[in-house]
Amino acid sequence: MGFKADVLRVFIASPSDVSKERDEIEQAIFKWNTRYAVDMQVVLLPERWENVAPTHSGSDPQQILNEQLVNGCDILIGVFWTKLGSATANYPSGTLEEIEIFIQQEKEVMIYFVDKDLKWGEDYPELKKVLDYKREYQGKGLYNQYDQTKIVDHLYRKVAEYKRKNSDDVTYITQKNTTPSVQLSTEAIKSEEHLSIESMILSGILTDYELLLLKFILDTEERHLGAVWKAEQTIVKINIWEKSHILKESLSSNYEKALINLFDRGLLEEDEYTREGHPKTYVIPLSKFDQIRKLGKRSNEMKRIFYEVETKHALF
Repeated sequence: MGFKADVLRVFIASPSDVSKERDEIEQAIFKWNTRYAVDMQVVLLPERWENVAPTHSGSDPQQILNEQLVNGCDILIGVFWTKLGSATANYPSGTLEEIEIFIQQEKEVMIYFVDKDLKWGEDYPELKKVLDYKREYQGKGLYNQYDQTKIVDHLYRKVAEYKRKNSDDVTYITQKNTTPSVQLSTEAIKSEEHLSIESMILSGILTDYELLLLKFILDTEERHLGAVWKAEQTIVKINIWEKSHILKESLSSNYEKALINLFDRGLLEEDEYTREGHPKTYVIPLSKFDQIRKLGKRSNEMKRIFYEVETKHALF
């Protein structure tokens, strides 16, 4: 049976040395459609520069590509390894120009850097420049280490953010099979951000571990959460919270899974990074924290959800 959906065009931007990764990204987009298209009422359409044939000979090829394809896309996925790509009239490479267009237009951007062995004995004249841009994008919070298995989850977050920015007066979030649609109007909810958080919690798409982590944040006001070696510091605090609430160690045992899920859903942001560019702390923005705290106080349904998940994981 057919369904109504928004079509978002996803532009895959990269130099020529990552053709394998370009194909993997395209496959990840198709996988996202299989997993989420019906529930989110969004279909993602992959777009590649190889599929555009310039129609004006003698014109600037990058300008033609921008006009025919780049400007019409909604999400950009960029990927680099050892090259920046060919220079254009205005930028060191076409890929960098495409990324900058998306940034200027305030569209959704995902940038990956591939970390794999270099071929012995070959020269990589652009590698230093690639590393310089890696640091620049890291500072802007746009950088992720390339991992084929994470692309679908990262896309979920970007699509959720796109829907939040472009939501109508009423938002519907559904869950497969038995869970009915959750309908929330802007008369009852005064901000799009508030709407997104409340509907996400009430719809039932959050796991028990995600709900427990949100409850931990609300109870302790610990907005900064550790990752990699800093994760242990947060887990110690979670253990103390679990004992005070007479809970099993469900959250502390599944902390990193819950952390990444909330990040991919857009509820957390990367805060600090290691020298290698990996996140070492995440933070829930103060605006989101305030919204959840207000919901926890005034919404009986929210109180019921948090009570039920704590009861489910009670020690006795």
